[in-house]
Amino acid sequence: MTRTALWWVFVAPLLVRADTRSQGGRSSLYRHAVPLMEAIGLKSFGIVFLVALLIGAILVLQTADVLRQFNQVDKVPALVALSMTKELGPLMTAIVLTARVGAAYTAGLGTMRIADEILALETMAINPVGFLVAPRLLAALVMTPCLVVWADIIGMGGGFVVAYTTYDIGWQAYLSSSLEMIQMRDVIAGILKAAVFGAIIGLIPCYFGFIVRGGPEGVGRNTMVSVVTTLVTVIFANFVFTGILTLYF
Repeated sequence: MTRTALWWVFVAPLLVRADTRSQGGRSSLYRHAVPLMEAIGLKSFGIVFLVALLIGAILVLQTADVLRQFNQVDKVPALVALSMTKELGPLMTAIVLTARVGAAYTAGLGTMRIADEILALETMAINPVGFLVAPRLLAALVMTPCLVVWADIIGMGGGFVVAYTTYDIGWQAYLSSSLEMIQMRDVIAGILKAAVFGAIIGLIPCYFGFIVRGGPEGVGRNTMVSVVTTLVTVIFANFVFTGILTLYF
């Protein structure tokens, strides 16, 4: 693939060079993005639910005994709420989506590459980036923050189950402590992180799918590299984002 083609893999979606031709009152971008949103959102909800629930429960188990030594068990709900909203909710959701959605993006586009389907689109004068990458990027950008909001709520719910059954913290005290600690800027920071993670999940796997070479073995190899690269990039972006928010806001 030429450098120009690689350039458009990253730049074209950001410039909204998508296939916006109308068909039946709906643009091609809309028609392709909606099923992808369903695949990312609805079909990923179950695993995100389970992971967030367990993370919230683990947070309570790991911190309550320590705080009880200082007679601060009532601070557990606030700690769980803040941790889920600012850090663990966005990060764990992005990791789950990288494993589930990012791998599917790379494998799907890689299979199209070795089957010459992308070449066929180019032959028909259809921009493959606008046709294939832009809907995937849009779906990831929209659905990742939505899933993160649910992950935050579910994580706090998982923490409440353990806090109530093990440490006798009532739901009113748990809810009051959680809401008292969370500020709107914390929620916004988590959603902004989710949007950045969604962009990473939408772009990097598509890039590695576009550059597949070597037949089916190349698809497997690029899928593995794609998942690893996306995970490292997400964690590094989280570090940078957290550092900026901590130091300057």
